[in-house]
Amino acid sequence: MRKFFIVLLLAIASLFFIQTSLAQEVASESAKNNYQLPYPGLLPDNPLYSIKVFRDRIIEFLIADPIKKSEFDLLSADKRLSIGVVLFEKKKFKLAEETISKGENYFEDGIKNLDESRKEGRQIDPSLLVSYDSSSRKHREILEGLVERASGDPKKKLIKSLERVRKFVEMVNKLKL
Repeated sequence: MRKFFIVLLLAIASLFFIQTSLAQEVASESAKNNYQLPYPGLLPDNPLYSIKVFRDRIIEFLIADPIKKSEFDLLSADKRLSIGVVLFEKKKFKLAEETISKGENYFEDGIKNLDESRKEGRQIDPSLLVSYDSSSRKHREILEGLVERASGDPKKKLIKSLERVRKFVEMVNKLKL
C-alpha cells in the first residue's frame, strides 16, 4: 500500500513537471504580446478534469454580477486556450481544437456581458477592457501560430476559431470607444 502511494505521488509530480515545461513553451511562443495566459492546470485527458469542470460550473452559476462574470469568462477563455496549446503540443489535435473552441465560447459570453452592462449604464473598469483587448490579440496570435502548424480537419476548425477571435478583436475595440 505504501509503495502504491509513493508511485502515485511520483506520477502526479511528473505530470506537474511536464505541464510546467509545456506551459513555459506557451509563454515563449507568445513573446510578441506581453499578455500572460494562466497556467493550464489539469488537462481534459486527466481523469480528475471533470471535477475541475464541475467546480467551474458551480462558480459560474454563483456569479450574479455580469461584470464579475465577464472577468470569470475571460479567465476561463484564457485557460482553455492555454490547455489547448498544451494538448496541441502533445499531438492531441482534436481535443486541443475542441478545448480552444469552448474557450472562445467563454470569450464571446464575456464580451456580451460587458456589452449588456454598458447598455445598462454600468461603469466598466478600463483595465478590464484593456485585459480583453490584450487577451483577444493574444488569442489571435496563438491561433495563427497553431493554424500554421496544423493540418486536416483540426486545421479547418482552428481556422474557424481564428475567424471568431478576429471578430472578438473588433467587438472589444467597439467596447473601448
